Amino acid sequence: MPVEPRPLRSSSPLPPYRAVLAVDVEKYTGNGSYHQQIISSTIETVLEEAFARSGLAEVWAERRFPQKTGDGYVIGVEPENLPFLIHPLLGHLQEALEDAQPGLATHDRELRLRLRASIDVGPLPDSGNKDDPIDGIGRAMNDTHRLLDSGPVRQELRLSDRDITLLVAIVSGRVYDEAVLGKFVGVNPRKFRPVDVELPQKEFRQQGYLFVPAPSRSGEGKAREATEPTGDTDDGDDGSPGPPDTAGPPPDPRSTGPTTGQTANSIGDNYGQAVQGGTIHGGIHGGGLRGRRDG
Repeated sequence: MPVEPRPLRSSSPLPPYRAVLAVDVEKYTGNGSYHQQIISSTIETVLEEAFARSGLAEVWAERRFPQKTGDGYVIGVEPENLPFLIHPLLGHLQEALEDAQPGLATHDRELRLRLRASIDVGPLPDSGNKDDPIDGIGRAMNDTHRLLDSGPVRQELRLSDRDITLLVAIVSGRVYDEAVLGKFVGVNPRKFRPVDVELPQKEFRQQGYLFVPAPSRSGEGKAREATEPTGDTDDGDDGSPGPPDTAGPPPDPRSTGPTTGQTANSIGDNYGQAVQGGTIHGGIHGGGLRGRRDG
């Protein structure tokens, strides 16, 4: 239905909150047209299977504003089902992708269906009419797609083993705070890794949280990790920065300062030591100590 004009300086009711799940295929356009058709027809099948395995068959049947994009799929669900989109759905989606692989291999043993997924939540128009062009349009939908297309989630999938990790998910900061940290999701929050998502061309910057149901590393990923710097850049197990490196360089033996009644003096490359009981007058020369001492 069209958006009705409203008088100036008036308010409008807030649309209902909806959780949004979007998935997209890795390297979809790198496949031939025939393989693209196979992959596209398989996406909806594995999603439906994952919802069924998660006990969410009814949620799938009542999905809101579904959008099939060829290389992806987007749905909205009632906000109370948000935690279940993370757990157990993402784990079962990884399993459904694994089970789909033998069928894909009958067409081509190199054919893979690997997905990126993103989850967000927010107010979105929902008339209940699947043909309404306004349904699902809003910031939550935009942010879901920007997280889905972001560098961190793409890189995480690229650096993983293509035969083990078939799904990498990213959730918004809002989803992480309200559902994961709120303990509504049956997954330890430490299994989520914070990442910065920046899309300057879209004027978009947000912190997201990566979750990988079946983590792995490819040869490229292992090589990259082996060359990454350690020490000050190392993080703690929970993703927080590790303790600062307080160990400084070894002390310079030529430094000057009191040490239990003794003073170490350095002149050029020669060293001398005097036990001080008072004040030293006169010059100190490279060959030793000269002068007089008042005691």
